[in-house]
Amino acid sequence: MLLDWKGQSIQVRELGEGPAVVLVHGYPLDGAMWSGVARALSRSHRVFKPDLPGRGENPSAADGTIDGYADFIEAVMAQLPAPVGLAGFSMGGYVALALAKRDPAALRALALVDSRAGSDDDAGRKARDAAIDSVRAGGAAAIMDTMIEKLLAPASLGNASLVERLRRMILRQKTETLESDLTAMRDRPDSTEFLPRLKIPTIVLAGEHDIIAPPAEGRSMAEAIPGARFVPIAGAGHLSPMERPGAVAAALQDFFSSALGSPSG
Repeated sequence: MLLDWKGQSIQVRELGEGPAVVLVHGYPLDGAMWSGVARALSRSHRVFKPDLPGRGENPSAADGTIDGYADFIEAVMAQLPAPVGLAGFSMGGYVALALAKRDPAALRALALVDSRAGSDDDAGRKARDAAIDSVRAGGAAAIMDTMIEKLLAPASLGNASLVERLRRMILRQKTETLESDLTAMRDRPDSTEFLPRLKIPTIVLAGEHDIIAPPAEGRSMAEAIPGARFVPIAGAGHLSPMERPGAVAAALQDFFSSALGSPSG
C-alpha cells in the first residue's frame, strides 16, 4: 500500500487478504521484525507491517514523540476498511495505547505484545539519556550488543541465525532515528489509569523470560483491562515475535479471527 504522508509517498508492506491488522514494531527495530508473524497471520487476515518514521520504507523525519508515531499509524489505519485490528510490540505498544486513547471506536481489537502501560521512572529516564549519549557517539553499534542481550532469552542468544538477523536490523537504523525512539519512550505518558477504560477486545502477550516487560506486568495489565486475556509465550524473552513467531502468530490469529472475523469464519 502507498500512503501519502507529509508530502512523501510511503510504501507500507502488506500480505494476505481479509480483515486488516496493523503490526507496529518496537525499538531499535523496523517492520521487518514482524515478518514471521505476518506470514502466518496473512493466511486469514490482510496484514500491514509499516516502518515508523525515520527508517526502512519511511524516510519521513521522526519527531521524538509517541504521538508523532501514532499520527503515522493513524494515517495508515485511515486508509483501511473497518474493522481494523492493531498489535504493538514494546514501543509499538505505547503507540497503540496512544491511538486507543484518541479514538477507541477506530479500533476493533488491540494486542499489546511485550509492552508496558507505565511510564519510565527516574532510573529509566536516566538510562534513556545514557543510551542517547551512546548512539550520538557511536551510532547503532554502540547499543547493539547490550540491546541484543536484553531482547533475547538466554536460549535465543544461542540461535546464531536469529542473532545475526537482529544485528543487521539494529545496525541499519540511523542515529537520529534511535535518538527519536529513545526520547519518545523516555517522555511517554503513564497509561496505567487508562487501562480500565479500554472497552475493546484486548489481548496481552509476554515472553516467559522477558526482562524488559516481565510477564507479571503483562498479566497485571490484562487484569486491569475489562475482558482482556493474557497469553505467556514459552521460551521467549522480550522479542517474542522473532524468537517464537509461530506461538505469537497462533495467539494473534485466534484473537483477531474472533474479534475481527476471517474469510473462513
